[in-house]
Amino acid sequence: MRKTIALIIVVALSGGACRMGQKATKNTPASTDKSEQMDNKSVGKVSHQYKATGCATVIIINKDGETITIIPKDRLDASLDVDGLEITFNYRPLKMPNPVGCTAGFPAELTNIKPAK
Repeated sequence: MRKTIALIIVVALSGGACRMGQKATKNTPASTDKSEQMDNKSVGKVSHQYKATGCATVIIINKDGETITIIPKDRLDASLDVDGLEITFNYRPLKMPNPVGCTAGFPAELTNIKPAK
């Protein structure tokens, strides 16, 4: 009988601990939201400077005196894939290898791409 009571107490206490952990995770902010990660509006220029090596299109960003080269994961629309065109966009860096021929920059997913005005 004592073993049964002890087992019931252990189960009851462990169940309460699980519920407390669930409450803590519900109150934490959802920082993994994809829309928040992609909310870094940038301005850059479309470039074909690496075309000879096999890297079709890159986007060059000049930010705080630093040059950042982004390799779009997907092809740009033909109306936007114009050498020297300034565009605005959001991007998310990707953990994947650079495409063959692209030695500069890093791959990224681009969204909300529009010509700069």
